[in-house]
Amino acid sequence: MVNAKPSTPTKCRLFQDETIKQFQNDGFLVETDLLTADEKKKFVEYADKILALPETAGKWMQYFEVVNEKKLICRTENFLDYFPDLDELIRGKITDAVSELLGERAVLFKEKINFKLAGGAGFDAHQDAPAYVGFKHRFQLTVMIAADKSDKENGCLEVVRGEHKSGMLPHPGGVLEKQLVEKWEKENRWEAVEVEAGSLLFFGSLLPHRSGKNLSNRPRRAFYLTFNALSDGDCRHAYYADKREKFPPDIERIPGKDYSEGAKIYNLANPIPVQKD
Repeated sequence: MVNAKPSTPTKCRLFQDETIKQFQNDGFLVETDLLTADEKKKFVEYADKILALPETAGKWMQYFEVVNEKKLICRTENFLDYFPDLDELIRGKITDAVSELLGERAVLFKEKINFKLAGGAGFDAHQDAPAYVGFKHRFQLTVMIAADKSDKENGCLEVVRGEHKSGMLPHPGGVLEKQLVEKWEKENRWEAVEVEAGSLLFFGSLLPHRSGKNLSNRPRRAFYLTFNALSDGDCRHAYYADKREKFPPDIERIPGKDYSEGAKIYNLANPIPVQKD
């Protein structure tokens, strides 16, 4: 990541220099008041709308998990083309905030919402960067926007502060090495990031993170918006074209076709089955 400088000099800055330095040092940043009350409400409303979308080939991309032998929606991606008001909000204030943290103008790379409904599975420890190596970005930055309160009971994100400075770590089998994960556990370095609905969590693609199973009767819906520097190219359409081919949503999968190679890129640490039943 480059040293952050004001990227939008004609606008009021969203972050102080000390806040940017804190983000660079820790690898993540929580902001509770960046969105207005109306904007926070909009993200909750859009989470409801996206959850209610029907399975449709060739449009938004829905992925499912199996919980207690029942199919449960886990994630929806590639939905902004169908919600222009949400797209405008994300490409405005949210992109401005990410740009300040990156130190140059950012562009949206991909968007998803992880629903983690009651009983939904957790996500194993990993870094995001290994899934993006095919796009030759210098770095990526994700902002999680909580549509629901996120806490230990419903499987909030857990991070290892400062470990992004170690660079890309080995991911045998698509997850971080067990010995390393256990080492951080013994050192009490895993931090649960509990946030209220409407809060934002910014983190880089090299920050180790994980989340537990949703043990509550509440959902833990969260938007994950990933950005890269605009100078590295606008790759969103290329990303989804490649993912749709190599690891398509259930409704587009060909029965009997092996998607295991695509899963090595696009299903890291996820509870999503590789094959369609």
